[in-house]
Amino acid sequence: MSDMTSNSPLARNRREPGLEYWMYFAPILAVSVPLSALRAAMAVVRSDATPRPGILADAWTRARDVTTTICSV
Repeated sequence: MSDMTSNSPLARNRREPGLEYWMYFAPILAVSVPLSALRAAMAVVRSDATPRPGILADAWTRARDVTTTICSV
């Protein structure tokens, strides 16, 4: 069995998102809101009974995921 105490992973510093993050986040969110509304409308048309997050919550989550991916490169 290996000893994990001698080579433990380094703790990463958690910082608040900077200006660059918000410069990417804002336009991505602006595009995500209409797309989330369209997805919600399509779910209503299809009579999809699956619980869905709100339009803004869905757009915020998708924009956060995309922006984090862009900024992590």
